[in-house]
Amino acid sequence: MGSMFGSKPSEAHVIWRSGRNNDGKKKFDFEYLELWAAHFGVDFEQWTRVDHDRGDEPREQFACVFRWAKSGGQELSVGDEEWTMGSQRKPRTFLEIDEEGMVRLRGWSTETTLDVEELVLKKTVLKLKTGDGTVKKLDVRKLSKRPETTSS
Repeated sequence: MGSMFGSKPSEAHVIWRSGRNNDGKKKFDFEYLELWAAHFGVDFEQWTRVDHDRGDEPREQFACVFRWAKSGGQELSVGDEEWTMGSQRKPRTFLEIDEEGMVRLRGWSTETTLDVEELVLKKTVLKLKTGDGTVKKLDVRKLSKRPETTSS
């Protein structure tokens, strides 16, 4: 199976395009994402919801939640969707990928939606490459520790 056309460019790829150009279909290895999350003690979640920044139809979402916020029944509003997480906690910092390869990345003070061509995991670093060729590198350890804690 590994020698199939359109196989992963490297073990560490979660999203990539097969084919030599932008018509190539996006491929995913969500199992690898889940294994990676488990290895680094990150919660891996799967849910279906509509995110209007990324489309109007419900999509399967694959998420790595780095830090949860406890809430007193407060709802999470992302875009103009509001929804309540099961156990009264909501994702505080997370990486969420939908089945179309659109990524929502939420840090402590920023939130961004990216159309990702490539997502590679190198230890705790996420390397994202977007359609316009921008490369972002993010160490997820920064997303699991609050920035305010300068000394323990």
